Amino acid sequence: MHIPCLRVAVVDDDEGDLELFRRCLEMLPKYRIDLVALSQPQQALDLLLRETVDIVFLDYQLGKSTGLELLRQLRAAECAAPMVMLTGQGDEQLAVELMKAGATDYLAKARLAPETLDQVLRNAMRIVGLERQAALAEEKQRLAAKVFDNVLEGVLVTDADARILSVNPAFTAITGYGEAELLGKNPNILRSNFHDQAFYQNMWHDLMTSGQWKGEIWNNAKSGNAFLMWQTISAVKNNAGRVTHYVSVLFDITERRRHEDNIRHQAYHDELTDLPNRRLFFDRLTLALVQARREGEMLALMFIDLDNFKQVNDLCGHDIGDQLLKQVAEQLKDSMRKGDTLSRFGGDEFVLLLPQIKATHNAILFAEKIIRIFAAPLDIAGHRLDVKASIGISLYPRDSDEPETLVKMADAAMYAAKQSGRNRYMMAGH
Repeated sequence: MHIPCLRVAVVDDDEGDLELFRRCLEMLPKYRIDLVALSQPQQALDLLLRETVDIVFLDYQLGKSTGLELLRQLRAAECAAPMVMLTGQGDEQLAVELMKAGATDYLAKARLAPETLDQVLRNAMRIVGLERQAALAEEKQRLAAKVFDNVLEGVLVTDADARILSVNPAFTAITGYGEAELLGKNPNILRSNFHDQAFYQNMWHDLMTSGQWKGEIWNNAKSGNAFLMWQTISAVKNNAGRVTHYVSVLFDITERRRHEDNIRHQAYHDELTDLPNRRLFFDRLTLALVQARREGEMLALMFIDLDNFKQVNDLCGHDIGDQLLKQVAEQLKDSMRKGDTLSRFGGDEFVLLLPQIKATHNAILFAEKIIRIFAAPLDIAGHRLDVKASIGISLYPRDSDEPETLVKMADAAMYAAKQSGRNRYMMAGH
């Protein structure tokens, strides 16, 4: 059985009373007592502010001074130990004054006995325990308030009927709403048009069944601008299992998503022209072939290479060459149908995917259209450039059903067009 050890300080200038107190403590089998006997107020003040004790007994009469004065000095110096005042008799008015000064309890010397001393010790320890619990709870509450006010994530608390009870500064910074504008309102004040009713029904279903929902959600700020949040909503329940509050923690991920989208876009697009690059083109060609097989359709692939582009770079400089490529890309895009894909493979090479064509003749008509685009000279930063193009055409299913083979065959046909005099198109296999 564990026997608690208590360090007990007694401040009393009467040696007889000190001895009596010592004997009473020795008769308490529930404790191991380390007694610190002090007879002078200043001596007691110095020691108790320097060392830790579990409980202090103060004699009310201490020569010219009083235990009440020492009690006030100790409490003023933030000595937190429980303090019991030893009085000559049980005076109710004096007891009130002692409690106001910070005494934990009082004990009339006439009633000093092992039984009463045991009761006083237990009461004092119980009060200390309660005070410590209260102090811990207060500290937790203070810490929670600091976290609530300083955390970077927005925090919103509602009652069980989804009326907003409180928001933290981060929430007002993210949404643009002031706290006074939000209190008492429903969080749907932030709702955007990005989600349908089924989205919110699923959200509430998760909250009702599991007590939590988390995910990405688009909301509107006070300015009307939409922003993307990662949000967690948790139901808070009482001991009976009944929902009393909802707590939502959110942070703005709009910039992160924009950054991710930008990186993803750069990975699949040409930096100069912003056209799909080779990687994205092959993805789209593969999907187009799957659809063409399923629907029994034709598709055409055109490999377009500018004639004499190297001379433009050599005579006018690479900046003019880059501007020429961008203008060519825009002209080719303007000629496309919805659903076509134009890609820049690099240098002056462009590849055009034409799905869902009816016949070979349709691809030829499109190639002739591109030839006509380059009939007139282009004005690039004061340079009049006579730009032409050679085009190679491959067809599915006539030439191949493999993406790489279709591109290679169109490339080979383009080189054949160049060798035949440039500024023309050639069909693969001819």
